[in-house]
Amino acid sequence: MNFARQENRASRGQSDGRGRVLRAAGLALLMLLSACGFQMRGATPLPFDTLYVSIPKNSRFGAEVRRAITATSPNTRLVDTPKEAEAQLQQIANARSMREVSLNAQGRVEEYELGLVFTFRVIDAKGRALLPDTTLETYREMPYNDQFVQAKEGQAEALFRNMEQSLVSRIVRRLTSPDVRLAAEKAAQQKPGDPEGPVYDTNPPPQPRIPEPWRTPSITNGPAGLDPY
Repeated sequence: MNFARQENRASRGQSDGRGRVLRAAGLALLMLLSACGFQMRGATPLPFDTLYVSIPKNSRFGAEVRRAITATSPNTRLVDTPKEAEAQLQQIANARSMREVSLNAQGRVEEYELGLVFTFRVIDAKGRALLPDTTLETYREMPYNDQFVQAKEGQAEALFRNMEQSLVSRIVRRLTSPDVRLAAEKAAQQKPGDPEGPVYDTNPPPQPRIPEPWRTPSITNGPAGLDPY
């Protein structure tokens, strides 16, 4: 019996020893990878130190984009004017839409399709394209009952919020893609006389001043086309 207990203690000791060795080896490997510049997934810094975002600050969507950029690339400083920035994220278009996709036997709407379309580009301080005009789209279907209009309008707004969050993730993935890093490195190494790609105005396109809730398509007004947002 004593021999069995001693054997168990010896086995546990060997197991603990192996665990400590594996943990130490894992820590050493992580430190080595960090020293070589390896980044853990989710920590992909942008290839510029300062960035101007032309999406209106006072919009929920603009605030979410800025938060996501800061979380992804903490060392990239978001600046207030284009002149301070090494690069710009320029919003070109941002639109919501709502269209009928299904009617019942009485001709009443049974289902709507909600759409959100966002177009943007990324340029450097000289207007050179780091990411050419890019359009991202997302759609959701929503069942509709005209006896519960207010509830459905609340549901539509919640769906639009969810769609915005989806677009924010996709925007950040595009910003941190290898293509953008490569374009930024190429632009930094460009010499006078080298052929250039498209060059854009460094003044951001004008943005609508109408508050975003007023730009949400209304169910009570019938189907809406692609309204500016």
